[in-house]
Amino acid sequence: MKYFGTDGIRGIYGEGMTEDLAYRAGRALAYVFGGRAIVGRDTRSSGPAIEGALAAGLTAGGADVCLAGVLPTPATALLTGTRGCSFGVEVSASHNPPEYNGLKVFLPGGRKIPRGTESAVEYCMDNAPPCSPRGVRTEWRGGEDEYVSYVVGRVYDLALSAGLSADLGGMKLLLDHGGGAGKNAAERVLTALGAEVHILCEDCRGECINVRCGALHPEAMCKEAAGYDLAAALDGDADRLALYCRRMLAGDEVLYNLTRYPLGDTVVGTVLTNSALGERLAGRGMRLVRTDVGDRNISEVMSVLGAKLGGEPSGHFIIGGGSGDGVLSAAAVAALAASGGLHTLNCRRQCSADIPVVRGMPLPSAIARAEREAGRLAERVVIRPSGTEPVLRVMAEGGDAEGAIALAREMLA
Repeated sequence: MKYFGTDGIRGIYGEGMTEDLAYRAGRALAYVFGGRAIVGRDTRSSGPAIEGALAAGLTAGGADVCLAGVLPTPATALLTGTRGCSFGVEVSASHNPPEYNGLKVFLPGGRKIPRGTESAVEYCMDNAPPCSPRGVRTEWRGGEDEYVSYVVGRVYDLALSAGLSADLGGMKLLLDHGGGAGKNAAERVLTALGAEVHILCEDCRGECINVRCGALHPEAMCKEAAGYDLAAALDGDADRLALYCRRMLAGDEVLYNLTRYPLGDTVVGTVLTNSALGERLAGRGMRLVRTDVGDRNISEVMSVLGAKLGGEPSGHFIIGGGSGDGVLSAAAVAALAASGGLHTLNCRRQCSADIPVVRGMPLPSAIARAEREAGRLAERVVIRPSGTEPVLRVMAEGGDAEGAIALAREMLA
């Protein structure tokens, strides 16, 4: 792919992500999908400029566009369907530093567009499509209200289905919004459910997004978490979540707790999901299905299998379908914590490392051989090329994990 990466189009503003690129992407998306689009954005300083260029491209390509302002990514994904749009776009670089920005594209139902469709969009970005009658641009600021109402209702439904209460009255929660788009929505959801919510930092300036805070830097939350029943950290666009309840909770432990809701007997994880989760699920007559890393892959497998729950250790959790939703996941776990506490998952020890690629990416056969040999030392070894950097990512679980990583490095460096 020339423009699309593992999760949309993304780059440093002014370099890999420019107004011209956003304009061409908008024009191409309008040609491929047509109809009407909704656009949300996170709090980055470059957001309004990218949003404006994207909207200009969308209308030039013939699509009507509704600019919904600052919204969490899961809100834009939800509204793509509820507002009758052909597609939706979130202007965000998710968990990346503030100098980055990007575009995430959604279909109705919240799923990200398939790889084949991304290829078609890229072709149209480089080969201007035929002229179309100009679309209409409007602005609407009711998206957060609709999203908050949806999440609160969804948590009540989940709790009722599990014979639990969604009432968070008496709970004291700490929220680290990462300086991003999830602050207002998350605070409103948790407050509506009855919790006493304290914000770690009120600063939502674009230059602060994901800087030493949020889901990728939970140490900021951990320092202040004493005395709270639960602490939650979101990333910049609120599709990722980290939780603290007397200690940091592993992502697989969060996913394990979410299985307490009656969401079917199949849970979709990734190749990095801890084996302890699969064993605990098997003991309850459930199964863990693994796929490649990324919430897009989880969502696609969930759709094929009809599964209603998926997630990955990095903090993406999908409840019902669509894509990762940090706000819904935080509220759903808070309801579990309020109804008897959270369950423990004793995860197997995992070690991870990156192996720089200096002489070109090794052949798949060489990677497979290194996995086999390193797997003699650890219980499980996963080696995969990074989608964003010239490195191989290695994860070893159980046994002599450090020795397995050292052997893989020796074979592949």
